[in-house]
Amino acid sequence: MKKNVLILSAMAILLVANSCKKFVSGHDISPNSASEATPQLLLSASELAVFATYGGSFSRNSSMWSQQSAGCQFQSQAVDEYALDEGDVANEWQVIYNGLKNSKILKEKSGVENPYYQGISNVNTALLLGVATDFWGDVPYSDALKGQSLQLDAEYDSQEFVIQQIQSMLSEAIAMFNQPNNILYPASDDYIYGGDIQKWKGLAYLLKARYAARISKRDANWFTTALKYTDSAVANGFISESSDANCKFGTKSNEYNQWYAFVKVERTGYMYADSAFVGSMLANNDPRVSYYFTKNDSGKYAGSLLGSYNTDNVSEIGGYFGSQNSPTPIATYTELMFIRAEAFLAAGNKPASAAAHNSAVLAHVLQITGSASPSGFVTSTASENAGSITLNKIMSQKYISNYTMLEVFNDWRRTNIPALSKNPNATLSGIARRYPTSIEERLYNPKSASHLAGINDLASKKVWWDN
Repeated sequence: MKKNVLILSAMAILLVANSCKKFVSGHDISPNSASEATPQLLLSASELAVFATYGGSFSRNSSMWSQQSAGCQFQSQAVDEYALDEGDVANEWQVIYNGLKNSKILKEKSGVENPYYQGISNVNTALLLGVATDFWGDVPYSDALKGQSLQLDAEYDSQEFVIQQIQSMLSEAIAMFNQPNNILYPASDDYIYGGDIQKWKGLAYLLKARYAARISKRDANWFTTALKYTDSAVANGFISESSDANCKFGTKSNEYNQWYAFVKVERTGYMYADSAFVGSMLANNDPRVSYYFTKNDSGKYAGSLLGSYNTDNVSEIGGYFGSQNSPTPIATYTELMFIRAEAFLAAGNKPASAAAHNSAVLAHVLQITGSASPSGFVTSTASENAGSITLNKIMSQKYISNYTMLEVFNDWRRTNIPALSKNPNATLSGIARRYPTSIEERLYNPKSASHLAGINDLASKKVWWDN
């Protein structure tokens, strides 16, 4: 009961709208109210912003733009054609920045006597700020969170600077997690790890590795740093799926998994499985396919062909990721192992790369299906060696294993793996590679003028790390 009370109280101070309206309907408590906003409530509120960001439209749109899912009707068809305009992303922008504000207030209210809360605040800030810069590029940060309210006329920071800040705040979080003396200890108010600080520490190292890999186009020696951080994540116990950071959901209508709420309840018929994605899994006898997707009316797994908008006899998202209370992954052990595989390969250590790749595939199949991989699948997919391992194999399997994760779209932009073709009905020159600037920035922030991106820029105006 205590956790349910905390959830409802946290929802009351998560100031978001539109797609997240069910989290706040009927509540108007401000997180700036000292009498209401305890560290516990602020922590829960900041994590709900993370859940809304990693489990909601960013996840669905990434899945469509990476061609794991097909948008077949109405707004999802528009997204499938990259027709995302400045008004479509305003809510997502608000969710992130209100979450950042709550995290900042959490850190301030916790004080130096509660380094665990401060450290978690830093990690949640890194998670939210990371999505903002990955999808928008240069964003307001250092000038946006001053005072007790968001600064509408904030200066923009370069993406390079923002990623440096993410690395710094994660390092600071790790140092905070090493301080055992606290007055307050997170518990049920921490929806991600239930107050397990060792897991938060491992997550911080994984995120540092993620952003070391993120700039692989910009830093030729990225793999050295990434391997160091993955080593530290493993050394701190990030050694299985039990350490995964997930968005958590419930079975009540205002707590649903956001894929389930969208595809099964609110927008049935809008999104289906993508034909090429399903086909690649079937061709490899991938045992995860029955967990990823439902069977169609003919009792088979089939997706909608890119640009066809076919909704007849096609598969929907399956029960593992798309039931009422399915968790949506934020950062996972499987991701960690694939980062190691890619980094080892870049470093020239092919035996270690192959071993990490095989471990990642086998661990994920076991996690999804509850059973060890069939021998034929092990032979075809998880028996790589120094002579056979390639970047294409690593990233192709990471693409499958990271289903519903934002990292699929980020990794595709970094590596162009898998090879994708743009929707033939789209008017852009290519597949969208970023989000348009939120309408609120264009209307209310004069500092945004040189950073504006509209629909016509989504394929051509790449973010810094994608250049």
